[in-house]
Amino acid sequence: MFPTISTTFLQREVRALKQAGLSVLLMANRHPKQGDFHPHDRDLMEHTFYLSKQPLLKFLTLNLSFLLRYPKNYLTCIRLAFALREGRMTRVVENLKHLVGAVLIAEHIQANQVNHVHVHFAFGAASVAIFMNALTGMPYSLAIHGSDVLLPQPLTEEKIRRAKFIVSNCRFHIKSLRDRFPALSQQKFYVVRLGVALRSGIWSRVKPPENDPELRILNVARLEAVKAQHVLIAACAALRDMGISFRCRLVGEGPKREELQKLIDSLRLQGHVELLGTRYEADVSDLYDWSHVVVLSSVSEGTPMTIIEAMAKARPVIASRITALPEMVIDGRTGFLFEPGSVNDLTSRLAHLAHHPSLITEMGNRGYRRARSFFDIETNIQELIRILAGEIPIHNCTGRVTESE
Repeated sequence: MFPTISTTFLQREVRALKQAGLSVLLMANRHPKQGDFHPHDRDLMEHTFYLSKQPLLKFLTLNLSFLLRYPKNYLTCIRLAFALREGRMTRVVENLKHLVGAVLIAEHIQANQVNHVHVHFAFGAASVAIFMNALTGMPYSLAIHGSDVLLPQPLTEEKIRRAKFIVSNCRFHIKSLRDRFPALSQQKFYVVRLGVALRSGIWSRVKPPENDPELRILNVARLEAVKAQHVLIAACAALRDMGISFRCRLVGEGPKREELQKLIDSLRLQGHVELLGTRYEADVSDLYDWSHVVVLSSVSEGTPMTIIEAMAKARPVIASRITALPEMVIDGRTGFLFEPGSVNDLTSRLAHLAHHPSLITEMGNRGYRRARSFFDIETNIQELIRILAGEIPIHNCTGRVTESE
């Protein structure tokens, strides 16, 4: 789905690529519903080609047309759908659905003279890309982000192996994938970190933390099991029992909302902990300004924008010691890392900041300097453009389908 509130980094990337002078053709499997995207991203939505919006008749007629025009290619894709079944016939059905969608993508890119497709996330769009590639020979690259390669997904190895190259937002994913899939030892990986606009706009404005005796704690994440907000809420109860004054705000929506609210009520944390729901980017920026410390209690993460945004706002981060987070948070310098799931460890880190408030500014400033060095979107987009220029030929951009031998 594109654009969505939770993928602001993709919208930033698209806009930065356009600002740099590149022509970008947008395609997505699913159309967002009202409320799933920020109104200021409506222009991106209006210029995106959606498989989910195409009429059934178009799927039928185009697939029949491709079968008649390119029978060898199409039958090869059908055989591939069965070959990639991963021991389950339901996977064959999913593969055939992705083949049907790949035909419409192939027709769309042919009409627009595209010669390369760049896919974000190793989810369904990457499955469509496998069959688009097998059908047309059109190469694709893949950008990986976190849960798409950390959590079990269908055809992960195939999606990555068949890509011309991979763009990862951290080094951890590359090592993890090569350890899991030895066949990827020769695959070409690049590291291009995420970022925010640090030179203009809302993320360029930094306010010093307010001098408030209450420790202001902020969490920005979907309310789902992997984000483990229950650990943060339990730590808040421990802070209260220690006599530490604090306020905690959680920004985001998700399936765990009711359960988390019940936990807040059962621990009698009303007035101390608030679930604010989904907020637009400008509101989230203001909440970072309100905060003293940003906490990410997840048990699995990629390279979360929450950490980047917190550092851009010169706020220290307390995060779980997992996956790529040690690449982002320098323990004891820009914040603290704690053992995932440990309420006691998280509580002690928060209490340390409450007892040493000068660290809030010191760590926040170090994090801000780190953001300037590693997470400036303009710098990182230029790196992505350099990679694309080196990997993708700019001549003969016909997007024509040819029958395989």
